[in-house]
Amino acid sequence: MQINRGQAARIVSSFCAPFSCRATIFFMISIGIAVVLRPSYSGGGSPETVETVPAPQIQVFADGEYITVSAKDITVAEALREAGILLGPLDRVEPSMKEPARAGMEIRVTRVEMRIVREDVCEPHQRIVLMDEDLRPEQVVEVQKGQDGQIWREVRIWEKDGKETKRDIISEIRVQKKIDAVEMRGVSSLPSRRAVVRRCLTMEATAYDPGPRSCGKFADGRTSIGLKAGKGIVAVDPRVIPLRTPLYVEGYGLAIAGDVGSAIKGMRIDLGFDTYREAIQFGRRKVKVYLLQ
Repeated sequence: MQINRGQAARIVSSFCAPFSCRATIFFMISIGIAVVLRPSYSGGGSPETVETVPAPQIQVFADGEYITVSAKDITVAEALREAGILLGPLDRVEPSMKEPARAGMEIRVTRVEMRIVREDVCEPHQRIVLMDEDLRPEQVVEVQKGQDGQIWREVRIWEKDGKETKRDIISEIRVQKKIDAVEMRGVSSLPSRRAVVRRCLTMEATAYDPGPRSCGKFADGRTSIGLKAGKGIVAVDPRVIPLRTPLYVEGYGLAIAGDVGSAIKGMRIDLGFDTYREAIQFGRRKVKVYLLQ
């Protein structure tokens, strides 16, 4: 007979005896098994009978498997120790560690990990095609070569039971700027839905951001015609470039003439950026500005 630790066992012995046995013997074995010996009054000479009473149990689920432990007079934390489960600093346990373990309870351990990785991210460049009515049919002129951007990113990744649940960007450094490829083609060589270049101007470009350092303390993030200021919105002299004109600016990309400025007169253009740092990095330079149709 084999009796597992943590189980209560009752042993009933039946035998023939010339004398009546009335004593009942109780004793505890050092491993915690209760044994009851009762002599039988029958004279049938039946063999020894063993009856096992199972102890209350709970299930612990961790690392993809269930472990069964005794639930007698222990807490959830003690049940985990009994099951040999070691917890990491971020692991979660349900129910609470201090809660008493009850028969039939399921304790669930969720493994939580956080790691920080560094990623090299490629920012693919786009190909922009402009139509020029002055070019011969099928003629193609490369205006600007394309170049993919490169970003170094530090990312915090959260995982539960080995599956990614969340990622946060801690920091990023743009080590190479993305440059879109631009080409001009004759009108008949492209579908009519493509933008047509009406005019090309060489202008002096500066840059600004929507904040108070560029637009003063009363800056509200909106342009003079109500557009949201930032990348893709540029300030012009309306006498040179009408407001709301679609543009392509060399080294900047597609834009809308959506703002004016007291210092933006004649052949000057002020390019909008989302941050002050980007605006400062652009500086001041000569650019070609294509007015699109």
